[in-house]
Amino acid sequence: MRKFSISDIENLTGIKAHTIRVWEQRYNFCTPKRTETNIRFYDDQDLCTFLNIAVLNENGYKISKISQMDVLEINQLVKKLQEDHYNINIQVQMLSNAMLKMDDDEFDEVLNGCVSDLGMERAICEIVFPFMRKVGFMWQVGTINTAHEHFATQKIEQKLIYDTFKLNGRKSKNSKRFILFLPPQEHHEIGLLFAQFIIRSNGHQALYLGQDLPFESLGEVVNYYEPDFVFTVLTIANT
Repeated sequence: MRKFSISDIENLTGIKAHTIRVWEQRYNFCTPKRTETNIRFYDDQDLCTFLNIAVLNENGYKISKISQMDVLEINQLVKKLQEDHYNINIQVQMLSNAMLKMDDDEFDEVLNGCVSDLGMERAICEIVFPFMRKVGFMWQVGTINTAHEHFATQKIEQKLIYDTFKLNGRKSKNSKRFILFLPPQEHHEIGLLFAQFIIRSNGHQALYLGQDLPFESLGEVVNYYEPDFVFTVLTIANT
């Protein structure tokens, strides 16, 4: 069981620590657990509840009403709000919840619903990219581990690969030839897979070479394949 401080909860949910303490005192709600030495902490289930509370609060539900609900009622209400795939904050929050629980089915349901209603391009740009920025922040502050990040990344990559596969055979008369690759030491494929989807959906040809490709190998393929364009994605570290 992981333990979160009140500042962790604030960073992950956007709910101020002062607000959480007020809720605890005024409504006897969201009370923390305590260690044997009386140090306050919250666990994974508490974090998921706070994430759901943040969703409800942002959508007009007052804490005085939320505090009267049990966890099941809160979850059901958020589930209903989840059906609005045009609400970016809700969808990012729902993906976060599914990642924290490592719930395959829930993650797929949210992601597939967004793609179905918004289309792949809008779903990736408006929901997945903001979600991945949040994942990066959560990893940096140590409130999720590498397994959580890998879980989310793999689920998104699988969706992109599957939907790209369904585009096979879609080629226009004036199609261009693309080589897509990631250079040495570059391993983040979501952006590259998304580019492949866009290229193929517009009737062009894409030779996907994946991550960590030596430049010498790239040169050989370019000479053989004779592409019109060579495409890559670079990750820039925050400084």
